[in-house]
Amino acid sequence: MAFTKLQDVVNPQVMGDMINAKVEALAKLVPYAKVDTTLEGVPGDTKTVPAWNYIGDAEDFDVEQAAATDKEIETANLTASARQFKIKCAAKSVSILQTAINSGLGDPVGQAESQLTKAIMGKLDNDLLAAALESKNTYDAKSKISYAGIVDACDLFNEEVVTDKAMFVAPTQLTTLRKDPDFIDKNKYGNDVMVTGEIGMIGGVRIVPSKKVKAENIGTDAAKVDGFRCPIIKLEPADAETEYTEDELPALTVFLKKDIQVDAEYFPKKQRTDITATKYYGAALTNEGKCVVATFKK
Repeated sequence: MAFTKLQDVVNPQVMGDMINAKVEALAKLVPYAKVDTTLEGVPGDTKTVPAWNYIGDAEDFDVEQAAATDKEIETANLTASARQFKIKCAAKSVSILQTAINSGLGDPVGQAESQLTKAIMGKLDNDLLAAALESKNTYDAKSKISYAGIVDACDLFNEEVVTDKAMFVAPTQLTTLRKDPDFIDKNKYGNDVMVTGEIGMIGGVRIVPSKKVKAENIGTDAAKVDGFRCPIIKLEPADAETEYTEDELPALTVFLKKDIQVDAEYFPKKQRTDITATKYYGAALTNEGKCVVATFKK
């Protein structure tokens, strides 16, 4: 007689790999964050990130005068600030009764995988959005989203060379944007320059809709209005020749301690299988200079 074993119903390793792949494919903010894996497999749950301060531009040096006066090139001290980021555990668990598995109706194991994917993906996106909204570089358009508002917000980056950027907006803001004559719709692109979820470009900024960007009551107690806070992320410089002028750290970083792991446990007295997914990471705003939070009215 053949018996169905737990491993025949749920393969935690396979499910874990599938959830990892789906999270990377479906998450909205993850593609724009750097994933730091230096904490994987090593002791500790805190990441210290140094930010080197610029030593200043080079200065003229008169070699002949220096030879006569014994003058030397003045040295500059390397200085850095540091921030610490803690690792946490994001977890979700589902239970499947044996009767559901036995009945053959639907796909309870597949549904568990789908729900766990959404749970981990949603938490990771939430944490990255919360980190981005910590930026003190803010712009209040005092109007609905528009080409002019996005351009004005991007001016806060104070760039000498225009770099690639991505902006996260609420889906309900898309109607307003699409009616803006300066909006370049994805369908009008002649080449494949789009990333997952991107629907177009305005003011040189990729527009990425996300349900994580929600309407909220914004402003002072005396004058609160319903609006959206939309982070604009400055991506890494594409031109290696200009990279030395940029701060080295990316806008957002995911410090990965342990990627998604799935565990399954069977309780025979309850005829129930619990499937649990965990991910150990920290999501952080690691370069405030590469993130501007633009506020628009609803």
